[in-house]
Amino acid sequence: MRRRLLSKPFIIGIVIVVIAAGVGGFFLTRGDPASVSYRTGVATLGTVTQTVSLSGNLAPDGETDLDFEGPGKVTAVNVQPGQTVTTGETLATQDPTTVDASLTQADATLSAAQANLTSAEAGTSASGLAQADAQVNSSYVSYQNSITSLADTKAVNTEMVAQAYSAYTTAQTAATDAGCTPSDSTPPCPQDEATMTQDYQTWQSAEVKATQGDDQSQGQVNSDKVQWQNAKSSLAALEDGSSSSSAQVAMDQSQVEIDEVNVSNAQAAVAAATLKAPAGGLVEEVNVTNGEQISSGGTGGASSGSTGTATHAIVIIAPGVFEVTGSVSDALVNEIAVGQSAQVVAAGSSEAVPGKVTEVAEEATVTSGVASFPVTVVLSGANPSLRPGMSASVSVVINQVVGVTTVPTSAVHTAGAGSTVTLFVNGKPDPVAVTVGASDATLTQVLSGVKVGDEVVIATITSTIPSATTGTGRSLTGGGGFAGGGFTGGGGFAGRGAG
Repeated sequence: MRRRLLSKPFIIGIVIVVIAAGVGGFFLTRGDPASVSYRTGVATLGTVTQTVSLSGNLAPDGETDLDFEGPGKVTAVNVQPGQTVTTGETLATQDPTTVDASLTQADATLSAAQANLTSAEAGTSASGLAQADAQVNSSYVSYQNSITSLADTKAVNTEMVAQAYSAYTTAQTAATDAGCTPSDSTPPCPQDEATMTQDYQTWQSAEVKATQGDDQSQGQVNSDKVQWQNAKSSLAALEDGSSSSSAQVAMDQSQVEIDEVNVSNAQAAVAAATLKAPAGGLVEEVNVTNGEQISSGGTGGASSGSTGTATHAIVIIAPGVFEVTGSVSDALVNEIAVGQSAQVVAAGSSEAVPGKVTEVAEEATVTSGVASFPVTVVLSGANPSLRPGMSASVSVVINQVVGVTTVPTSAVHTAGAGSTVTLFVNGKPDPVAVTVGASDATLTQVLSGVKVGDEVVIATITSTIPSATTGTGRSLTGGGGFAGGGFTGGGGFAGRGAG
């Protein structure tokens, strides 16, 4: 029996069908020069999250700075960096002799002020009259001194102006004797004219300075005269038993309040002579040593390095609690606000740690003409696996919509002010106008034009059938690529003949 040989075109058709079946999405017809297939997805309810990215380095958060409040010798340092401490634990002590003496003096001063207030409230006394008389004498001396100072100032200023004017007239005479005229370029005229101009400016400046100095000195004379007259009025009122002694009561009351603050500060210094941990944590810095003499309150030691930054006696941090500060451009800073949530990924880690924006700088940092704004994010909870100084990337959530109609971002085509999505209906593409909302790398919110369950075209695949005169090829068009690492809605390939 003779075998029937298959024709060449039929063999090619079989090969094409087998290849198409292998990729699961090319529906080709025998004899067609090309075929188009579509990668599709499904519109679903989803969540769209918009973020702004920044990066920085982890720094300890929840730092507590402890200092001695007054001068004195350090008598004990009980901790070292890296040590864990508990609430109330004694960290360092200071010789209380100096601060105790300061408290004693503050108490005595307050007692005297309270006695004066009591006397003023009780009425005029011999001591009150003596104090008022002394105030009159003191204010009169100040007034006379300011008058003398005014006279001296005027004399000095007059001499200064005279010297400046003499220099100017000398320069003017020299220019005239040389036969110089304005803008004359014949030597030595340019130099003479420059000298004359400079001396004129010096003279005018001297006039201004003299006037300012005289006015300032006159103002001091006027002020001292008023104080002298007020002191005389107060003395006269006391001598007359006038009710205006209420002014003295007010002044004494004010002094008592000042001295009470001083006592409170002195008491705080005594308490701070023993530094205790206000809460449990890890000792990060110890900047005092046993036997060191603290010269002033409010600091634990010398400055740090050449920058002059003051150090603290002891610094405690909460272990595992961190913050990271990065920068955003001036175009994005208004999108960031305190309280926004964030995700922080430290170098070497694949897990994101939640955080919150706690600070957005009001003023930009400008480098080479480029403005950026520091943004601080505090990580939530304790993260003992992290270390200070680690680099970290931060994604700040600036907008999030939940439970909205979404399509893959690659399915949305935007041209000018309008957007379209191509639906796949009955095996055919059908472009429709849509209104879009929020968008991220994976999903885009659709406000109108598409409903949940609609099949949408993500990409168009064109395959050319080989022939005797053409090669084979395949092109991918439409949709802008595969976004977000996958396709939402479980779409697949759908095809139709090109004929």
